[in-house]
This record gives sequence, structure tokens and C-alpha cells, in this order.
Amino acid sequence: MNEGVNGMVTDTGEPASDSVLHDLGSRIREIRLQQDMTLQDLSARCQVSIAMLSHIERGRSTPSIKVLDRIRIGLGVPFGAFFEKNEVLKPEPEAHVIMRREQRPVLRFDATGLTKELLSPVRGTQLEMMELCLKPGGHSGEEPWRRVGEKCGMVLTGSFSLTIGSTSYELREGDAFQFDSSTPHSFQNTFAGESRILWIILSREFG
Repeated sequence: MNEGVNGMVTDTGEPASDSVLHDLGSRIREIRLQQDMTLQDLSARCQVSIAMLSHIERGRSTPSIKVLDRIRIGLGVPFGAFFEKNEVLKPEPEAHVIMRREQRPVLRFDATGLTKELLSPVRGTQLEMMELCLKPGGHSGEEPWRRVGEKCGMVLTGSFSLTIGSTSYELREGDAFQFDSSTPHSFQNTFAGESRILWIILSREFG
């Protein structure tokens, strides 16, 4: 993926037929149409090219986490809105309180070896809780993340390197962290096997 003119992100991804990718594109399109927003409108808001947005919505291109975050901000939704829909019916009264293990929606980024499992039982709030699964060498992407709010969490298994600004920290199983997420940050698995991290986000972008 390359940066085009005026900071627009252009599409250099290869066509993909993966059902997960297609479902993600369909969810983005559904949210956009619910807001009566055209591709041109969304492109202007998130600074992602119309061509790339079209390819993503049709499941023909894989968005990086950075690009997906731009789209999220353009749509004005939390990251959890992009997770796979789960058809498991949640019994009342726990539907808005409990997320059972078998009910977790999943979002996969195969190119970077990262999988996100949504732990929050309610979507659309300022607080999001996830479990990140990093394959050996898995990472957050080529560009650092940033969003208005705070992030915190704990290493459940394995180890990973967390870079906040210009400082890197090595965290092992049981270590916890908290930081201002408006500071550019990134992470990478430093364990020989799979690492799992509890990841909590408090967003102040839309509230």
C-alpha cells in the first residue's frame, strides 16, 4: 500500500476471495449506507481513495489496520463495529452484560499475523475490550496507531514489544501497561510461539 497525493491511500493490494475479507467489506458498506454516505463522502472523511474503498467493500483488497482505523474514524464508529457478526443467540438478561467464549466475534489480519477477538458484550460504547492473538513475528502493521483516548492491558501468554512514541518496552506474561493512545504506538510479538494480550481501549473520539 502506498500513499498517494494529498495523503490519500491508494490500492496496491491483490484481489482476495477469502470470506472473512468479503464479510468485512460488506460490513463497511452496510455502515456507510446506513449513514446515507457515498464512497466520495467517506473518502473525503477518512482520506482513503475511492478506488481502494470500493475494492475493500467488494472484498478484493485487504485493508491494513491503519487504513481500517481511518475508515472507522470516517464512519464515526468503534473498531468493534467491524468484527464478524456472530449468530449465537445470547439469553436474557446476560445479553448486554456477558460475552461467552464461544460467542466472541473475530477480526483477522493475516498479513500481519494478528487476530482480534472482541470481548465486550456491548458494541458502540467508548470502552472496548479485546484479546489480541499474535502469531510468531506478528505485529500491528507498518505504521504506528494513534487515537484519542487511553489504552491498557496485560500479557496473558507469551511476550511482546510495545513501542510508545520513541520508547520500546519488553513485556512478558503477567506484565500490564497503560498509556495515552494519542501517542503513536505499535507492537510486535517477541515470543517463539503465539502471544495473547488483553487489550482495552477507552476512546474519546466520539463522546
